[in-house]
Amino acid sequence: MIQRLKEATRELHEQVETQNLAMQIMDHSIDLETYKLLLLQNYIAYQATENAIKQFLPEYNGKKHKQLQQDLEELGVTIESPSPVDPFECHSQAEALGAAYVVEGSALGGMLISKNLEKCRGLDSIEQHHFFNGNKDSLEDWNSYKIALEQYKFSEATENEALEKAKETFRFFQEVFNRKSLQT
Repeated sequence: MIQRLKEATRELHEQVETQNLAMQIMDHSIDLETYKLLLLQNYIAYQATENAIKQFLPEYNGKKHKQLQQDLEELGVTIESPSPVDPFECHSQAEALGAAYVVEGSALGGMLISKNLEKCRGLDSIEQHHFFNGNKDSLEDWNSYKIALEQYKFSEATENEALEKAKETFRFFQEVFNRKSLQT
């Protein structure tokens, strides 16, 4: 199923990856204000998706938005209200597994991004990163997700639900990342 999810979302994944502010970390050009916006965008996307996933996967950790909240608070960014984008919802366990593929799979890219943070001179004032922390423990959630995915008995219909929700999740992230002004 992992391979099916990867194939079904490859194009959307590449679009989201290349069209968001994290690319400025990869080329080391990011400044502090842009980094705050990137964190806020990620917070909005992860909070919505993790909360929706948790409704159908009770064992789901969903800690990424909490790490982002910690980063934002330490940088003095106020989070006052819910997401200004369309709500994100899951309606079944299969959909939650599809959404979690995107959310938990992001830890792999986050590891690469974290390695480039120290080269970003515009972020030298930040002592500790909670979300882009480079901690290999982040991969434990990915591994737990893969086990849950393997254990789930997919029918053709529920497999399609998971695939479509994974695509929808990438589109949701893209929508959040495309908003350059996010007042929460």
